[in-house]
Amino acid sequence: MFGHPPHLVGGIIESMDTNIKAVVGLILLLAMSTLGGLLTSVPVENASLATSKTKAPAKRVLGSVVTVGEAEIDMLFLARVDTGAQTCSLHTAEKVVLNGSRFMEDNIGKTIRFRIENRQSESQWLERPIAEVRLITTSEGEETRYLVPMTLTCAGVEREVLVSLNDRSRMSFSMLLGRNFLAGEFVVDVSRADETSGTSKLLTSGL
Repeated sequence: MFGHPPHLVGGIIESMDTNIKAVVGLILLLAMSTLGGLLTSVPVENASLATSKTKAPAKRVLGSVVTVGEAEIDMLFLARVDTGAQTCSLHTAEKVVLNGSRFMEDNIGKTIRFRIENRQSESQWLERPIAEVRLITTSEGEETRYLVPMTLTCAGVEREVLVSLNDRSRMSFSMLLGRNFLAGEFVVDVSRADETSGTSKLLTSGL
């Protein structure tokens, strides 16, 4: 029936009695509705397939040592990349909590003033709100530290993360770059030298 031209189909229907016409008309309407639904669903399925084939952007590859900047200051830090560390850590030579309490947890939300240093003997005072107090486990034991928000830059990526403040004067690197900066953006190849961010120049300046 569906292979006949429309005018022939109409002629066939006209030759039928009223009840049969009604039944046949209903069948034709249902068939056309079903066919129309199938045709309109094709572009949606194709769009879904196209979306599923879209590749995720490639992650940047870092070596075990990189150069890191802070968006609001003109200083660079030599950082060790540590995928085992949850948060970043920055060397702090001095720090004081404004109107602080002797109980660290009571200082959350208050402003901390601290002096940061890099291995080029550059130094600067900063002020940040204390976002968190956390017990950090290190190779030397456990230590309770303040965490503050900082906007770090590395290999073309800028990201605001929480950074723990601690004395790293006895360590080789003034900063440790942890997972809260690396996650979703980087993979680490420990055999790869950092050739793009000036690490070799910083290394020769003395640690």
